[in-house]
Amino acid sequence: MDDTQLLRYSRQILLSDIDIKGQQTLLDSKVLIIGMGGLGSPVALYLASAGIGTLGICDFDEVELSNLQRQIIHSNNTIGLSKVDSAEQSINRINPDITVIKYPEKLEGNALDNIIEHYDLVLDCSDNFSSRFAINQACFKSKKPLVSGAVIRMEGQIS
Repeated sequence: MDDTQLLRYSRQILLSDIDIKGQQTLLDSKVLIIGMGGLGSPVALYLASAGIGTLGICDFDEVELSNLQRQIIHSNNTIGLSKVDSAEQSINRINPDITVIKYPEKLEGNALDNIIEHYDLVLDCSDNFSSRFAINQACFKSKKPLVSGAVIRMEGQIS
């Protein structure tokens, strides 16, 4: 960890549960976020801020005006862009030192299995049951930890 990183992450490093060793673990980590909508947006920004070294971001949709009130990673300037391109711009503004790998397609079948293999943790921030089921199966098969989150109206769920 260089001096710039020590300064950037100093507040986390001061925490006894994290310290320098823990921060280095975060910097070496690879997390896949599936869904750059209302849930995936803040997740990506917080993970980038915390210093997760590699973020894989997956979404096949484009940014629309109606997304902006809840999908904070996107902006007026990114309307019409793919959500992964928009998200990458915001992530790089927050932390230009992390690696962002974009998947601008709906991940299914073997493609999903192959991509998950490269990550330490998978975050399911998708918005439909068929995606959740496929992601769960792929993580189970590859023995990768999965965190699933869902938000609808005024309620949320995490597992």
